[in-house]
Amino acid sequence: MRAPTGLVILGVVACSSAAPPPTVTPPAAPTPAPIAQTQHAEAPATDPECPAQHGGMSIEGMLGTLPQGRVRAALRAAEPTLTGCFTRRLETVPVLAGRVGFKLRVGGDGRVLWVVPQSSTMGDRETEHCMQEALAHVDFGRPCGGEAEVTWGIELDGGPDARAATAWQPARLNTLLTQRRAALTACRAGSTAPLSFTLYAAPATTPTSTVAAVGAAYPDAASEPIVECVLREVRTWRVPSPGSWYARATFDLH
Repeated sequence: MRAPTGLVILGVVACSSAAPPPTVTPPAAPTPAPIAQTQHAEAPATDPECPAQHGGMSIEGMLGTLPQGRVRAALRAAEPTLTGCFTRRLETVPVLAGRVGFKLRVGGDGRVLWVVPQSSTMGDRETEHCMQEALAHVDFGRPCGGEAEVTWGIELDGGPDARAATAWQPARLNTLLTQRRAALTACRAGSTAPLSFTLYAAPATTPTSTVAAVGAAYPDAASEPIVECVLREVRTWRVPSPGSWYARATFDLH
């Protein structure tokens, strides 16, 4: 098995080749927000990591905060589990690579309430879901001032000797998307949430091929049942053959 190379990026929303510390900023609905803010003052006023609050009062509608050092340490401790989600799938999908950006909501007691992959080019729901489960069990400790949100991302590939999948433009799937529009519309059930999917076409010598793996990015936890319905549909597709090696394409559903 190849050793993956990984860049832990996005303490918030910016990407870089180094691992910057997580940043605290207010959220901007419906766009994901970095580590910041919610509705009830939960952490004790005497907590040395929490800044002094306005006479112990809370401000309705504001999110709490998590100290950057604590968030960074918690995520660093989880990295072996998170990268393990990726390496286990390399045996099945040898071209697996990409970046996943997650948004987490941390409750006033420090437990993670939900995790969603708000951006992803990984193209493998099994890897994404494994990482979601790992992040759901990270202990961030109690936020200062109530529930808080964390954004975090990781980029992984199979190493310098790995052969990448052939990049397809979304237009390669246009005919198929048109043919399957009714099924996709049924999955959406009237939702207009923006969804993004990345799939790998398996090598084949025939005119069409199977979907080797597919993953998704979605804006919130409420969209997850819709995403799972679309994924079940996409896994049944016969896609254009990529020839002797895998191909990868990303398409959006609005």
